[in-house]
Amino acid sequence: MRSLSHALLAIALLASATLHAAEKPNILLVLVDDMGYSDLGCFGSEIDTPNIDALAAGGITFTDFTNCSKCETTRTTLMTGRYHTEVKGKSRNSITIPENLGLAGYHNIMVGKWHIFDEPLQRGFDRYFGFLEGATNFFTGEGTYGKFSYRLENEPYEIPEDFYCTDDFTDHAIRYIDERDREKPFFLYLAYNAPHYPLHAHKDDVMKYRGRYKDGWEALRQKRYAKMKKLGIIPDDMPLSEPAPDVRAWDSLSADEQDDMDLRMAAYAAMIDRVDQQLGRVIQRLESENIRDNTLIIFLSDNGACPFDRTREPTLEDNLMPWDGASYYCYPKEWANACNTPLRLYKQTQNEGGISTPMIANWPDGIANPGRIDRQRAHLIDFHATFRELAGVDYPETYGEHQIGPARGISLAPTFRGETRPEHPYLYQNFSNKYTALVKGEWKLVDYKHLYNIKKDRTEINDLAEQEAEKFAEMQAAFLKLDEELNGGEFLKKQKRAKNNKQ
Repeated sequence: MRSLSHALLAIALLASATLHAAEKPNILLVLVDDMGYSDLGCFGSEIDTPNIDALAAGGITFTDFTNCSKCETTRTTLMTGRYHTEVKGKSRNSITIPENLGLAGYHNIMVGKWHIFDEPLQRGFDRYFGFLEGATNFFTGEGTYGKFSYRLENEPYEIPEDFYCTDDFTDHAIRYIDERDREKPFFLYLAYNAPHYPLHAHKDDVMKYRGRYKDGWEALRQKRYAKMKKLGIIPDDMPLSEPAPDVRAWDSLSADEQDDMDLRMAAYAAMIDRVDQQLGRVIQRLESENIRDNTLIIFLSDNGACPFDRTREPTLEDNLMPWDGASYYCYPKEWANACNTPLRLYKQTQNEGGISTPMIANWPDGIANPGRIDRQRAHLIDFHATFRELAGVDYPETYGEHQIGPARGISLAPTFRGETRPEHPYLYQNFSNKYTALVKGEWKLVDYKHLYNIKKDRTEINDLAEQEAEKFAEMQAAFLKLDEELNGGEFLKKQKRAKNNKQ
């Protein structure tokens, strides 16, 4: 009798597991803005990010995940699963993630920064709250050029008092989860714009970090470097990249300048801390709704840390603080260099510091052997393919009245299951036809001038263009062929124009 009961129980559990496995997951894609490679606690930082760290501990940490080095280019590639050069100026030749998931019956929600073609409700989202341009004042909602591009659904949104966009984005994300179509799985794209400048944060959050950075950027880099090795984020034998020649020594600053730099880094840390706090609220709501286990959460940054110090003079002249909406702080390349430890350079460049993102995937029902680190090279183009596979939906040849170009990604779902995932035959990188790269296997061509073996030298210390002349020429030829296919040959055209202008 006992053996029969056990058999029946086993059959019931197997049927339940089969039914559960067939269930389409909810998907929460969290994208932050201008956050460096080493800025999370689980990636080596001193910044408190317990909620994100818990996602890593219970999921997969991707150490070699790459982006498109800039806000708009990353978002375009992410949304379409195609290289942004293929989409620029002709976005209707692509189907967005929510448009494709809509064919699988998903309820699609977006909150936060858009900054690409059209508007969210025109490209597959059912609900939207956020802003359309590239940057925003966290307290007033004012954009970079004095515009107010916030939208609530289709309508302009009037910024209320006591506004702080990281908090308000979270409020709307939770509201949309509460108001979702419960007969459907959902896709929620939560695009926080922190820690993109201006560096705005609540006073309590800033003061929590005030004084922590008085030892300077070199010391911070060394501390993070040691912690990253201890955590296994980087191998023990990976050297630190060389700082750019114009990176200043901390000791070259006066005491007042060092205090100012400490304040700026404290504000930056506070912004990341706040994202973690707010993401914790979203996760709690998923848990209270009993949908957390079948929700895939992906967290990443759109590019490496930002080196552009665009602090506005009135901020310094009037000694404004980062919790004042009239302030406009940025931090300089020296902090960006530390935030991208141990990698080379920063946002916009196609060096590893520009295109590497800390990426985490967590899905209690769908990730085998949680708590592991994955070092396989992956890219933003892979999300579209991943979500299609999980939703069980094909990639169409046409959408509406438009022919759809080919998808470029490789699904991450095998990695979630603990299986071997195919390698990318190549990864093509291009920002403004100035900063470019091509990755093929262990080789990386950067700006058509430099060659690195990123398997042996991910921090890009040893340029092998002369030593490996045959491989260098091969990579250059491959880049030009792909640039013709994916970019209409604009890279070479720009080079020729520049040469003619010099003559």
